[in-house]
Amino acid sequence: MRLSIAAKINFFLLFIFSMVLVFSAAYQAVRERDLILTLIKEQSREQSEAYFDGLNMLMLTGKMDARDTLRNKFLEHAHVEDARIVRGEAVSKQFGPGRATEQSKDEFDELALAGKGSLEVVHDDMHSRLVVTRPLLAKKDFRGTDCTSCHLVPENTVLGAVRFDYSLDSLFTRVEQNILTSALILTSIFGMGLLLTLWVIRTWIVRPLNQLTRSMEEATDQHDFGHRLEGDDGDEIGRVALAYNQMLDSVERQLGKRPTAQGKQDKPQD
Repeated sequence: MRLSIAAKINFFLLFIFSMVLVFSAAYQAVRERDLILTLIKEQSREQSEAYFDGLNMLMLTGKMDARDTLRNKFLEHAHVEDARIVRGEAVSKQFGPGRATEQSKDEFDELALAGKGSLEVVHDDMHSRLVVTRPLLAKKDFRGTDCTSCHLVPENTVLGAVRFDYSLDSLFTRVEQNILTSALILTSIFGMGLLLTLWVIRTWIVRPLNQLTRSMEEATDQHDFGHRLEGDDGDEIGRVALAYNQMLDSVERQLGKRPTAQGKQDKPQD
C-alpha cells in the first residue's frame, strides 16, 4: 500500500498520541486511586479513634445501652458502609455476648480479635470496599483512661476491635469520569494539533514536492526545460528547488538552448 508523506507522518503522530493517552490515563488512574485510598485511610484512623473514645465515654458514664446511637452516627458519614465494635472473648466472659452486630462475622474480625489489624481493599463482583479493623487493647493509660479498671484483664489483652467498611464505588466512578474527561480534552487538543500539522505539511512539504514532481514530468514528457521553481536556501525543500533549477540550466546549456555567461560576453557588437 502506497502512502503519502502526510499520511505516514499522521499515522506516526496518531501512534505516539495513542501511547501517551494510554499511559497518561493509566498513571492518572493509579495516582487518583492511591490518593483516594490514602484519604480514606486517614479518615478511618480518625473515626476509629473517635468511635473508641465515644465508647469509653459511654462506659464511664454508665450509658452503654446507648452505643447503638453512637454506631448510627458513624453510619451516617459519607462512604461509611458499616461501622461496629467487635466484642472480644474477655469482654463477653465479663459482660455477656452483646448484640448481634458485635459478633465476629468474617476473617477480618477474627484477625482483629487476634491482635492483627486490617487495611485491605475487597472486590465483590462489581462492588469495591475498604475494610479497616483496629484491635482494642486493655491499657492502663489510654488517653487518660485506665481500661483495666473496668475490664478485669491483664494489660494488652484484646478487648475487641473497631470495624469500618468504606464503599469505594462512587469514588472509583468519579476517578473514571475524571479520566474520561481528561481523555476527551487530550483528544480534542491532539485533533487540533493534527489538523495544524496536516496544514503545515501540505503547505511546506507536499505542495513544493508536487510542484517539483510536475516540473520533472513536464521536462521528461514534453522536453520543456524552461519551467523554474520558486525557492530559497532557507530550508531543505527550497535548496532542492534551487538545485533543480540549476540542473535545468545545465541541461539547457548542454542542449544549446541557453548561452553561457562567457558566450554572452563574446557575442560581437553591432
